[in-house]
Amino acid sequence: MDKLEQSSPARTPRSRDALILRIVSAAVLAPSALALSWIGGPAFSALVAFLCVLMVFEWARMIERSEMTPVFYALGGGGALALFLASAGAYEAAYGVCAASGLLAGFAAMRGSGKWKWAAFGAAYVLAPCVALIWLRQSVEDGRGLLLLLFAIVWGADTGGYVAGRLVGGPKLSPAVSPAKTWAGAVGGMIAGAIAAAIGAPLIYGEPANPAYVAMGASLGIASILGDMAESAFKRTFGIKDMSGFIPGHGGVLDRLDGMIFATIAVTAVLYGHILAAGIRG
Repeated sequence: MDKLEQSSPARTPRSRDALILRIVSAAVLAPSALALSWIGGPAFSALVAFLCVLMVFEWARMIERSEMTPVFYALGGGGALALFLASAGAYEAAYGVCAASGLLAGFAAMRGSGKWKWAAFGAAYVLAPCVALIWLRQSVEDGRGLLLLLFAIVWGADTGGYVAGRLVGGPKLSPAVSPAKTWAGAVGGMIAGAIAAAIGAPLIYGEPANPAYVAMGASLGIASILGDMAESAFKRTFGIKDMSGFIPGHGGVLDRLDGMIFATIAVTAVLYGHILAAGIRG
């Protein structure tokens, strides 16, 4: 994604077309994601499974430079089983399947591209967060509200970073990883995430604004930015611009959901830590 890019003095027709594609794609996909998240249950699990398959396809193709490889089948098959188990509430078994599919994908890559570490890592980067999303929606108290707030923060950080990066520009965040991203975009994303949480939380939960929500939004805004940077690093390592062209104007599914992946991991880690700590105290 290019949300932290510095704007050029003159916008070309091609860049205007790309921006229009981004807006149209978001206008179509965002309501669908929100609706299925609101419904929950099998509908939401089906959405996660569909996105998981596309992300696995992109990840495997990035590594193997080929489509429908053994790495894809290893991660895809494992992901399907893991998400089925997660939908049934068997989360420990689901994470176990994720780990096993990662090992299988690594072994498959040894006989293909040789990038076995990257193949195995795909289970942690793609499969496990998908299982976590189902857990957040189905098994966390008011999972619907939490998921909607998570969307608001990540989308807010994404938009804020994109706008701030283009309007302000300035020093680069990490030229070696992504030369177009700026510190202004990073700060804009963090602030926008905080604002999204400050506005969204009272609307979703029906309670007064709480400074904790602002801190949550800023923290997840940072997590979203880190996800964007990580995705840029992956693509630079393998010499590609976009993971795919599945989403017009945005590139691939992984290009669009990189921030969501890191934010999901962050929220899940905090909640699991809280649950474990409560269990120890109890």
